[in-house]
Amino acid sequence: MNALREAVPTSTLTQRMLGPDDLDAIDTLHHLAIGPLVRPEVVKPENRSYFESILGGRGHIIGLYDDALLVAYGILQHDHSPKDGPHRLLGLDPARAVGRLAGASVHPAYRGRGLQRVLIAARVMAAPSDMVLFSTAAPVNTPSWASLLAEGFPIYDIQLFFGGYARYVMVRDFTTFDPQETLLVDPLDTPRQKELFAEGWHGYARCRTDSGAAGVLYARPRSA
Repeated sequence: MNALREAVPTSTLTQRMLGPDDLDAIDTLHHLAIGPLVRPEVVKPENRSYFESILGGRGHIIGLYDDALLVAYGILQHDHSPKDGPHRLLGLDPARAVGRLAGASVHPAYRGRGLQRVLIAARVMAAPSDMVLFSTAAPVNTPSWASLLAEGFPIYDIQLFFGGYARYVMVRDFTTFDPQETLLVDPLDTPRQKELFAEGWHGYARCRTDSGAAGVLYARPRSA
């Protein structure tokens, strides 16, 4: 069955906004995607009530379907609880509209086709034009942060979330970067990255290190 699924091209998938009737499918896919061994240092496990709250008005969930099978979804959250309110984190006025790309799951049989990027782009398109968009991604979760970088979400900081787990803070602010002076950094080298953030550098692209491992390319923003 998986072999057949893998043969289905991405272009045949259909996209739609999900609703309360899709709650079971969303919850099932989430647990299938994270697997039986939950690793919060990589991805935050969610409970059914969270998905229910998003579908109930706290945001939107966009789904990708292969016929009747939900194979991927992405969350755009605009109603934030006080404990995870992003305005202080991002240094924004409390009245500013902020949307968080709060999570995505892809069916294991459909990975490797760029569906995370498809869902990032879909959520950007669905958001109001005046809404500040941000997301978080674990430095150890290369597919997640690499997809966000590729869709215009540079890395601005590393903060601890969800009980003490490191996450990149990534903001879509249309910044461009000077390629004349760059540094390639191991995503697990938190002290070095913190130094670069303090000096005004941001991560803006994924590159390979000499060993072939994934690294983050850092640079300073271009002058206006």
